[in-house]
Amino acid sequence: MELLETSMPKGTPQELAHKGESMLDMMRKRRTIRQFTDEDVSPEQVETLLEMAMCAPNRLDRRPWHFVVIRDKELQKQLAGILRVHPYLEKAPVLIAVCGLPDVSRTWLMDISAATENMVLAATALGLGATWLGCPGDVLWDRCEKMLLNALGIPRDNRGVIQRVLGRWNRWFWGEATKLSFQTIRIPALVAVGHPAQEPPPHSKHDRFDATRVHYGRW
Repeated sequence: MELLETSMPKGTPQELAHKGESMLDMMRKRRTIRQFTDEDVSPEQVETLLEMAMCAPNRLDRRPWHFVVIRDKELQKQLAGILRVHPYLEKAPVLIAVCGLPDVSRTWLMDISAATENMVLAATALGLGATWLGCPGDVLWDRCEKMLLNALGIPRDNRGVIQRVLGRWNRWFWGEATKLSFQTIRIPALVAVGHPAQEPPPHSKHDRFDATRVHYGRW
């Protein structure tokens, strides 16, 4: 009972309601930002973004993710050229490559999508702006991913990576390792982060909520 009480949110009902509404307002405020100022993003801010990303829900707590923080303008310029997205990709103070481990979890793509969503929401909460881009399977994105695998030193033999990630399931790992295909580590998303040089209005229920897409009981 004591554990339950200490884990409960603290505050009056009014205070808790206000905190909840603030969270909802922050989610409405999240917008895709493609214009950044010259102000840098601090290492502490980047670490907070990654901390929040790793708080994301994921199947069986497998955490099938790694993140590579990029501050290389030449590499960013190459990426912008491949993906044909200018100029925000090369001008963003920070890019974060979101890497996924298909062998760690069958739901790896959903898991890292949740992590990426957490990251862009956290950016909004910190007063930063972010753009989430990625299109696995697209010709241009495949070229981008292949280039990043080489440029970022992503390990091609990922057995050691998988073993470390699944260290909490050693018996499972050694019993099932022969069944794994040891697929290449994937990079299905990039997140560009910086201080926003634009301020689009928050979303509202009027412009986003579509009751025709909601079904109760059955379609």
